[in-house]
Amino acid sequence: MHLADVEPLLRTNSLLVDEISELAGLSARLHRPERRAYRLLAVGNQLLQRNALIPALDSLQAAIAAFDLLGRPIPWLLGDLRLLFNRLGYQEAKGVYYHTKLAEYRRRGAQENMAACCHGLAGYYMNKGDYNRATGFYLQASALYRTVMRYQSYSLLAAAGSVYAEWGNPERGLHYLRQAVALLGPRINAFPYLHLARIELRLHHYAAALHAITRCLAAREWGGMGPAMGKAHATLLKSAILLAQGHPNQARPLLQVAQHLADSLRLGIYDQAGNFELDATWARYYRLRGNDAQAEAHWLAAYQRARQSNIKPLQLSYLHELTRFYQQRRQPGRTAAYAVAALGLADTLRVAEGRLHVAQYEIEEATRAQTARIATLRERQQQDAARAHRQQTVLAIVLSGLVLLLGLAAALYAAFRRSQRLKRVVIRQKLDLQTQRDQLDHSLTELQRTQAQLIQREKMASLGELTAGVAHEIQNPLNFVNNFSEVSTELLDELDQAQHRPDRDPDLEEELLDDLKQNLHKINQHGQRAAGIVRGMLEHSRQTTGERTAVAINQLSNEYLHLAYRGWQAKNKAFAATLHTDFAPDLPAVWGVEADLGRVLVNLLTNAFHAVSLRQQQGNEPTYQPLVRVCTRQLEGQVEIRVSDNGVGIPAELQTKIFQPFFTTKSVGENIGLGLSLSYTIITQGHGGTLTVESEAGQETTFIVRLPVIGSAPL
Repeated sequence: MHLADVEPLLRTNSLLVDEISELAGLSARLHRPERRAYRLLAVGNQLLQRNALIPALDSLQAAIAAFDLLGRPIPWLLGDLRLLFNRLGYQEAKGVYYHTKLAEYRRRGAQENMAACCHGLAGYYMNKGDYNRATGFYLQASALYRTVMRYQSYSLLAAAGSVYAEWGNPERGLHYLRQAVALLGPRINAFPYLHLARIELRLHHYAAALHAITRCLAAREWGGMGPAMGKAHATLLKSAILLAQGHPNQARPLLQVAQHLADSLRLGIYDQAGNFELDATWARYYRLRGNDAQAEAHWLAAYQRARQSNIKPLQLSYLHELTRFYQQRRQPGRTAAYAVAALGLADTLRVAEGRLHVAQYEIEEATRAQTARIATLRERQQQDAARAHRQQTVLAIVLSGLVLLLGLAAALYAAFRRSQRLKRVVIRQKLDLQTQRDQLDHSLTELQRTQAQLIQREKMASLGELTAGVAHEIQNPLNFVNNFSEVSTELLDELDQAQHRPDRDPDLEEELLDDLKQNLHKINQHGQRAAGIVRGMLEHSRQTTGERTAVAINQLSNEYLHLAYRGWQAKNKAFAATLHTDFAPDLPAVWGVEADLGRVLVNLLTNAFHAVSLRQQQGNEPTYQPLVRVCTRQLEGQVEIRVSDNGVGIPAELQTKIFQPFFTTKSVGENIGLGLSLSYTIITQGHGGTLTVESEAGQETTFIVRLPVIGSAPL
């Protein structure tokens, strides 16, 4: 059995508590990774059964944290925890908790848990009287549940409709409630009918309200609230409708049933089915019967319960009722006291009556949808333009190919005519046959080479800046290879002729073999250089597979500073420089691949040592002392590393190109220009940071690396 199959905790019975305890014991015996989470859940349920609410809340929050570490979706547990907050009256703690968890799940993309947190925040803002946010969070929760828990999604649509009605926009509320009823299909669910009846009662549509509450009581499914709790709410609401119609005798039996269910279920003034205004309904009943003493007692009890649960909208409603009650009884002192309290609370809540209220979430969703449609149209226009451009390009290539084929045909025809003439001449001039044949072969070879270069140029034209850099870097060794290959071919021809002469010359043959060996050695050298360029390209395009860990930047910077310094001294025995470090204390760790960050630091430090070496070798500053500095500091959500040197600097016109592939300021053959490009890719794409340069030619250069700290870094 998986924990996701366990029913919500606040509706458990003793059998389910035993089942969760058995799961905890079984997972402990099997040493399952979720054993701690099961144990905390079992303890929380047991404390809840004993009505130890505060310890139960602590244990269940710890269970949620344990499930989060395992990456398990627990929307039922998160959703029902809001009811425990309500029973304790911890409204502010509830808001803080769900806001914190929502931010955490949004970073992880845990959709079901995000929906449960939005559900909890909707109730929190509803109790504060912030209808705008309450409606927005109900709609967000419904949208998030739509693909994973459609039943819950439709129920939350009904809840959003109920909030809209209480906010002062009953038409919008009816829209969502009717939509929920239609989406739930043929099975009758009590939840939307319950809210529909409340809205019709608020609009004084008593016949429609009675019809809706009758459908609610006849429902086969009660959703998460359960049959007993649902019947308590529906019975109380039906009695309120009858009282509004002036039928207290018919309402009394229903009120007694609702009172009995509330006592047995220990229902508060608010739960997952909405407000449970039992005392207020009794007060209206006694007011109709003319029993003002009982009516006053129940109005005061209702107001006291709303204050204890910290439900601001109900407090305001009961203050208005008490004001009217004492005004009708001609008690000006109490009337004024409750009226002033009502005005103060209304001012705090900034209640604005009206019928045009629409949740900010809906406005933002409509704006996003419109923006998405505009973006789609723009993308379609761009695709059409790109398609037209590709068609023009294909047409140009086809025309170029036709021209090339015609030229080739003409050239081949001319060659054929030339060969025919040569054949006729060979009969007459046998001595010139070899020379003319060589000329024909040479012309044909040049023609084919020209054709290949034209085709290659067409292909290379679309590859862009990176391919141009590769061609530029690899052309020199390839030219050397071609030249030495041609020379080697000529040497082999000469060696073959020398070996077939009657009077062979051993010294000449030995000299030709030595020249041939030198050519082959040079071909190998330039081939190795080309291979190095290819390896650099592969390194540049390689995707890192290193494991991400928490990296201590101060320790890493200090280690690679000395490592790079010793490496440079090993290549330059007489080199010496002053090393200066300024590491910020208590620097937070960053989330990244330590080996990749080390490669970036080694590259930046090696460049710094090279720059100060060049300035020192210029020899025009007798007092010059090479200096390389590494500094770290903490910024807003980031860690900054500065690698500075007092070397030759970088001209301003080159600073914009310094991170491009194959761009280098060093001598030809000394560097292929991929180090800074690779470092830029590692920092920006691999770690979500930035790499910039600040330099003054002839004075100093500073490379600045900024990385997000743990908590804001990409996972």
